[in-house]
Amino acid sequence: MSEERELRWLRRVRQFVDRLGGESDQARLFPEVLDAAIELAEAERGFLVLVNSATKPPRLSIVAARGFAQETLSGQRSDISQTVVERVLVREGEGLVTTHEGDADVLDVSSVVQRKVRAIACVPMRLRGEIHGVLYLDHRLRSDCFHVDDLPYLRLFADQAALALETAALRGGEGGALQGRQDELASALALVEEATPDSERQRLRYGTLIGASPPMARLYEFLERGARTRAPALISGESGTGKEHVARELHTRGLEPNAPFVSVNCAALDSANAVSELFGHVAGAYTGAAGARVGLFREAGHGTLLLDEIGDLSPDLQATLLRAVQEQEVRPLGGDQAHPFSCRIVATTHRNLRELVSDGRFREDLFYRLDVIRLEVPPLRERLEDVPLLIEHFARREEATLRLTPRALRLLMSYSWPGNVRELENEVRRLGTLRAREISAKQLSEEIRTSQGLTSAAPETALAGKTLAEVERELVKAALAACQGNKAQAARQLGVPRTSLYTLLKRHGLE
Repeated sequence: MSEERELRWLRRVRQFVDRLGGESDQARLFPEVLDAAIELAEAERGFLVLVNSATKPPRLSIVAARGFAQETLSGQRSDISQTVVERVLVREGEGLVTTHEGDADVLDVSSVVQRKVRAIACVPMRLRGEIHGVLYLDHRLRSDCFHVDDLPYLRLFADQAALALETAALRGGEGGALQGRQDELASALALVEEATPDSERQRLRYGTLIGASPPMARLYEFLERGARTRAPALISGESGTGKEHVARELHTRGLEPNAPFVSVNCAALDSANAVSELFGHVAGAYTGAAGARVGLFREAGHGTLLLDEIGDLSPDLQATLLRAVQEQEVRPLGGDQAHPFSCRIVATTHRNLRELVSDGRFREDLFYRLDVIRLEVPPLRERLEDVPLLIEHFARREEATLRLTPRALRLLMSYSWPGNVRELENEVRRLGTLRAREISAKQLSEEIRTSQGLTSAAPETALAGKTLAEVERELVKAALAACQGNKAQAARQLGVPRTSLYTLLKRHGLE
């Protein structure tokens, strides 16, 4: 496949995922999936077929049929070859196209001949290792429109279509073959009551991640979606936001949670050791290589390989990594035999990879291969309402009890936190070592003390002796009173986004 054609496929898959990520209506998704597939493969017609594997033989249901002009077709069972579908389900699990010489028997099927079909492409729609449907494309005028080289991209597209359809079913509460894990999702997003001597508030936890703000709730939703597939994932976010924690949570909730989780810092790789580190080496490959090594790609097995800070990878290593991802196999240094790998690739970056691509510093084809499932970790300044939760969490972990004066808490909740959660964690650790009965503003770090943020929304005397939750509630009430109920002004006075203020209002029953 030419580089131009490959990039076109990868860009289209990425656009598809972006566009359908927020859709909650399966019925609207069906034609959109087919229109995109027809455009990608340059097919004449497309059929979306759901499969009920519980019956023998599997029961097929055509839920959508489209033409190349985006017109709706009748979608009769006679329009597709059940022989082709069964081959994909049973013998050709990775899909088939009729340009392969081994598919001559498909073209000879009487139903295909009767409809004068000259080419067929059919790929499974996989989710959590199971086939939930197939994308069936055909052409009655061209016999050369589908290529074997297209199959990996069609499969990637089909898998993301299955994921989008299930997500829509979960959001819309619909049934069907792609409905699943709704109870699990509801449980994962449930508020967990954690009473401590200093707090009786409810907080949202998602494994090791903590936060009740809207940005974190969105992250949890995308995490849950990403855990249902083994497609590559790209986790972006500023330094200190906890990208590796998100990657581990993605692994823990994925299809192989007990498989290895292997991590490598791309910034520390150089051309001299990268191939050996990633792909392994054979004995005697270089001076000092007394024994063989399998490399991280194969060490990860069926688990996850985390490529931390992928944006720092050198251009030469980008090309080397791209070949491995394209071919799904690695060749050890000094070896003459390639080995397939089966791990899921997850990459993190604090850089804007799109800008790096535009500047020619990151390969566009590698970017699209990694950016299939996208997770964006919000900076702490966009979820300041989570600061008290995080303070209590870090304090308990340090076995410290922090009682903050109202002024100290206001400063902590109005600071911009350029170092994000990592900076807050370090601040709590430092405050814990003071072993003070009460933490005042003057004991905070100079950067926090001198920052310009929250104004004095409530008098110190009104907040004395209150818990973190009570102080937070009083600050919100005072800000609303000072702004005569204007929520936009109150949010600005508190130094938090408006969406964060709405969360605080709901949390404290002030709506």
